[in-house]
Amino acid sequence: MKNARKAFTLIELLVVIAIIGVLVALLSPAIQSAREAARLVQCQNHLKQIVLAGHNYQSQFRYLPGYAGERPPYFVDYQDRHRYNPDLDGANWISQSLPSLEQNHLFELTGDLNTRPIDRPDAQIIDSVQIAVETLHCPSRRSATAYPLDPRYQQRFGPAAARNDYAMCGGAADADGESEKLIDNIRVGVWTLGKRTRFRDVLDGLSQTYYAGEKAMDLLEYHSGIDFGDRSPMVGWNQMRTSAHSYVRYAARQPVRDKPDNCLSCHDFGSAHPAGWNAAFADGSVRLISYSRDLEIHRAMASIAAGEIQSND
Repeated sequence: MKNARKAFTLIELLVVIAIIGVLVALLSPAIQSAREAARLVQCQNHLKQIVLAGHNYQSQFRYLPGYAGERPPYFVDYQDRHRYNPDLDGANWISQSLPSLEQNHLFELTGDLNTRPIDRPDAQIIDSVQIAVETLHCPSRRSATAYPLDPRYQQRFGPAAARNDYAMCGGAADADGESEKLIDNIRVGVWTLGKRTRFRDVLDGLSQTYYAGEKAMDLLEYHSGIDFGDRSPMVGWNQMRTSAHSYVRYAARQPVRDKPDNCLSCHDFGSAHPAGWNAAFADGSVRLISYSRDLEIHRAMASIAAGEIQSND
């Protein structure tokens, strides 16, 4: 009598497939969580490099990267305490930081595009503004590449340009009761309209003051270039009042995780991370901060003034 052939029955095969499916379903969240943890650490490292670049700039020029003659951003009321200063004009805080981010060549190509008279972009301008800097991007959100430009910027820079996911802190603000789109700048930050900031101006201490952080964005507009807080090229454009929205943020509301149709993203800090948003402090430290942080503490950390509520969490 011949030996019976050993093989899986159809039922046994289906059971094995079902078990494998269950194991994959169980492992998938863990894998995604591990990947997000790695991206979170990488994002923090990017902010660390950004704030250290600011320290290097301060060591050289005795003030921090910051005000470069940008026009007052739309929907931000400074109540005449701080005004546009026509005597200050130059590269925005990101461009000022490029040499300390090992991007000397990019600074040479784009450092003066913010203010240079340009009737129409030539091939060199179009190519140079599309050079992205990995350090300026959060890996949980999008890759470092060029994204489409608003038509008003296209006339000056071409069809697309590099962006940034991090913004310098412009201070504490109150959301207007009648229109959430309008905020009142009640206390200035490291980025101050009309004025450059020195370490000695940070009265509450460098370890208690935001330098920069992840900027809020509309979840659906990472790649479109139409988010109101992401329309400006990385190099900025001082003559355009929407420019600073792309690289300055305020503590007007609690930061939130990126969500769809976030029309207020041009003012606020925020993040793509589920656990919270990353902030770099003026002393060079970087911390993950909960979305539930008290709003008054958030505003105190955003201000360079003294005497507000502080926290050591």
